[in-house]
This record gives sequence, C-alpha cells and structure tokens, in this order.
Amino acid sequence: MVKSGGMSPSGETDALRAEIERLRKEVAELRATEATYRELLRRTNTIVLRWDPDGRILFLNDFGQRLFGYGIDELLGRSVLGLIVPDTESSGRDLVAMIHDLLSHPERYLANENENVRRDGERLWITWRNTPITDAEGRLVEILSTGIDTTERKRAEDALRASEERFRELAVLDDLTGLYNTRHLYQALGALIAKSEMDGTPASVLFIDLDHFKRVVDSRGHPNGSRAIREVAATIRACLVPPAWAVAYAGDEFVVVLPRTSRAVALEKAHEIRARIRGTTYLADSRRPVRLAASFGVATYPDDARDLEGLLALGDQALFAVKRDGRDGVAAAGQRRAIRDRS
Repeated sequence: MVKSGGMSPSGETDALRAEIERLRKEVAELRATEATYRELLRRTNTIVLRWDPDGRILFLNDFGQRLFGYGIDELLGRSVLGLIVPDTESSGRDLVAMIHDLLSHPERYLANENENVRRDGERLWITWRNTPITDAEGRLVEILSTGIDTTERKRAEDALRASEERFRELAVLDDLTGLYNTRHLYQALGALIAKSEMDGTPASVLFIDLDHFKRVVDSRGHPNGSRAIREVAATIRACLVPPAWAVAYAGDEFVVVLPRTSRAVALEKAHEIRARIRGTTYLADSRRPVRLAASFGVATYPDDARDLEGLLALGDQALFAVKRDGRDGVAAAGQRRAIRDRS
C-alpha cells in the first residue's frame, strides 16, 4: 500500500541505492583525481612544499626530496631554517629574518628568489611562488610553495655579469701596469671638473715622467724596462688613497688625479711619490737592479685652469719646466724652478 503523495517502500529503496551508487562513483572519481595529482606531483620537476605558520614542513614532493637529499620522514615537522634554508646567503643576506618576515607577511612574498641548501651543503638558487592558505577567519593555515631550481641560470647570470664587468675594466685599464688608461683619463677627469665646479671644490693632477729611463731600457732590455714600469706603477698606486687614481699616460709617463685636493696638498703628494720612487730599488731580484728618479708637474682646478684641456696642458708644462731645470724635482703650474730639497 502506498501512502498518498508518498513513495512506496520499494521506490525509496531504489532511490537510496541510486544515491549510494552516485556517491560511490563520485568517491571513485575523487580518488582517481587525487591519484592523478599525486602522480603529477611525483613526476613534476618542480618543488612542491607545504609548510605551516611556524615554518615547519608539512609536505615535500618526491622531486623536492631528491633535490635536497632528504627522505620525507626526515623532513616532516622540521623547520625549513637550517634544513633547506641556510641562515645567510653567500652574499650575506639574512635568510632567518627573511623567512620570519615571509611567515608574518606572506602577501609580500608571492614570488621570491633565495639561496637554499642541500643535505650535502651545496647551495642552490630557487625561484619560489608562494600561496598563503587561510581559514574561514582569514588566519594563515599553511603556505603552498612551488619552486624551480634556477642555480644554473643564476650562475650563468653571475658569470655574464662578471665578464661584462671585466670587459668594462679592460676597456679603461692599461694592459702593462693595471692603472687606468688615457681613455679613462679624458672621460673621468672631464666629469670630475664638472663636479668640482658644482661643488666648489678643487682638483689637482700630477704629471710624472721617469728621468733618463731610456738608459734602463738600453742597458737592461725592453722586457726589464716594461717590468720596471710595472713596478713604478705599483709604487705610485701604493701612495694613493681613493678617490685618487693613477693613469699610465705614455711609455714611462704617468698622471695622478687627486679629487678634492688643493695645490698645496697636491705638491705634498708629489713630493711623497718622488721620495718613494727614489727610495725603491727596482728589478731587485735581477742581476742588475736599478734606482730611479722622476720629474713632477702639478696643476690645480680652478687655480690654474677651468677645463680639462687647460689643466692637462699646464700640468705637462710644469713637468717640462722641471726637466728643463735639471729633472728630479717638483713644480706647480707657473713656477719657473723645481723644488728638490723636500726629499
């Protein structure tokens, strides 16, 4: 007997069976989907990491385990810090502070790149994409992070950057001495004069020429002559404190550029370098060591000239005046006689 407006017992049973079958199919599909996702995670060449708000690992896929060199039992419940994240990067960046900031403000780190570390200590660069997982109240439950090993790309970029930097250095450095070349002199000195004009500060140049250096080359040969020039360049460099810098000008001639330096201080520096050259034995480990002397011309912006060409010309003229007056001395632009008695 069927109740009015109702379903017979047999009908209810059939409907229940149909609902159970539908749920079984749905569960089977979900299990199949889960199995597919698990297989994708297992096969993917991407790191998949789940970690909680305290930085503890909840899950790391097979690829991540192989990459970092740990089994899942060695990872679960342990902090990423000190395990797969070192305390500091090779550059010195504080990764402990970075991880704590990420956990406090995950929205700031939806994408980031940092150095990681394998079990054997090898450093890896990983590019991460981070997705914060929150509960109904908006509280952070975990972070889902996917990462790609970008170590080779990073190394290639660093090598390219170093190569480009080396190329830029070579473009402005003298091959023999390692000092700057004249290309850099004209570019940088022009910029220095413009800056000095804006700042109202002086700048000086020293022209240096080794005295009778041809005798060294003639008596000891060109290779030893080149070596002596390298050693003199080292002497000059040792007398300078940045931002001062030196230029291999031509053959046995050098130019020293002294930013923010008055004529009086530049003359002091010229006498210092002169004394250092005179007091140094060059080619010391050869059979025929040599002692050298040098002549110095000094010119200062804005006292002597207000442009690059004028400053260089007056420094060269001051040097010529010293050589005409007997060499082995120092003179500033406009002086007729060299000063020698300070060394």
